[in-house]
Amino acid sequence: MKINRLKLLIVALSAAAFMGCQDDRNNFMVSDSVSFVGTAEVLQQIREVSIYDQTCDIPVLKNGKGQSAATVHVQTSEAVLTAYNQANGTSYAYLPESCYEITSTLHFGEDDFRKFATLKWDVGAVSALDAEQTYVIPLELSVEGSVLPLAEDRKQTFITLVGSSVSMGALTNSSTGSDLVFDGQISLNSAISTLDVTIDYAIDNSLIAAYNEANGTSYKAAPDGMASLVATTSTIAAGELVTTFSCRISTQKVKEHIDELKAGGYVVPVSITSVTEGVAIEQKTAFVPLFPRETKGPWELLEGYEIGWAFGPTNPGNAMYIGARLFDGVVSNEWIPFINGNDQNVFPMVFVADMGQPHIFTNFLIADSYNFQGSYRDYEIYISNAYDGANTAWTKVASGMRDYTYCVEANTSPYVKDHPDLTYDYPIQQVAMGRYLKFVILKCEATRDNGIAPSPCGGGKLGDVWGEAL
Repeated sequence: MKINRLKLLIVALSAAAFMGCQDDRNNFMVSDSVSFVGTAEVLQQIREVSIYDQTCDIPVLKNGKGQSAATVHVQTSEAVLTAYNQANGTSYAYLPESCYEITSTLHFGEDDFRKFATLKWDVGAVSALDAEQTYVIPLELSVEGSVLPLAEDRKQTFITLVGSSVSMGALTNSSTGSDLVFDGQISLNSAISTLDVTIDYAIDNSLIAAYNEANGTSYKAAPDGMASLVATTSTIAAGELVTTFSCRISTQKVKEHIDELKAGGYVVPVSITSVTEGVAIEQKTAFVPLFPRETKGPWELLEGYEIGWAFGPTNPGNAMYIGARLFDGVVSNEWIPFINGNDQNVFPMVFVADMGQPHIFTNFLIADSYNFQGSYRDYEIYISNAYDGANTAWTKVASGMRDYTYCVEANTSPYVKDHPDLTYDYPIQQVAMGRYLKFVILKCEATRDNGIAPSPCGGGKLGDVWGEAL
């Protein structure tokens, strides 16, 4: 019983002592002040906000003990931006106040420590401003009645609304049925997470004159029916950067105008006509080329790889001499078949190459070796858009004996292996579109006028096989 009375006495004395002491818990906390969120250095940088978000919440802090209430105003001021430009050597423009609205007044209670000022803007109005200028919204805080101080180095912040721009871009070849298709990229410079971007486009031949003037060319508009768009609208999905457009080229129309293509060619301008609001257009037009260009390897060899000196049955030679050297795109990298008299070359020699993408050839080019000129001159060339080994459906596009004139200079020291007189045109006879090429050497010529006796095994050399094509 004595123990219990002692405990009660201790508790009573302790309570009395506690109530008689001052509460110093806030002594080490600063008095209340108001500021934007961030360091002084960060707040002096121009903050980029996506124009497509349409709204942005800007946090405002009441720092310190939290014992004061206050009404805080968030104001925009062109004078603040002018001072910023002068201090930083910049030339930002003040975003017109008609383009946006902001929560201008925030009421802080004693216990409130954070409020948000909401900035909203009109995407269309902002997008309609001068695209060459950078517009900034300068925000500055004030406290009604000055009941609380401002953190001087954190009372301002600067916002610019940034958008994305779209461009017509690079082209690659593909195919649809028997027609050639040019697939082009349409790309954004930065992804937009909040919306899909729709791009409309059309063929605009009125742009050809300016293109010719800028590039020193004289291309014409493609004849009616030669070029058409697979679609006139493409969409870049939200969060993505790229979509495609496709321009179809009629192989039949190419056949009808093959001489005009060789003589000068055409160009097809595919130009953006409209885009989702708020997205700028950077590169408006892609020009689809319709004129023969040099088309050469390296191409992947599917058949004929082992037709070469590297695989001589009784006398294997240098390992570099494989069939693929016929299509490596380098004239001086000559191809050599079997050369030993005991290793007879078998005719026809058949090579099949995958060019990687489809083409419509207007002419072929075949280069002799510098010292075995004219040994292989009789060919057949086929094209196909699908390869299925022995079941491939081939279209013969060229055949017969090509021209030949011995070039003494190429076979005289220093032996110029890529001498231009070693390359011969091999005309097409049938226009066709395809990705796969079959090159057939029918026989070896029995005589050569370069002073070297005919090879006893039907041997010879070639520099390279390639062509001019769409």
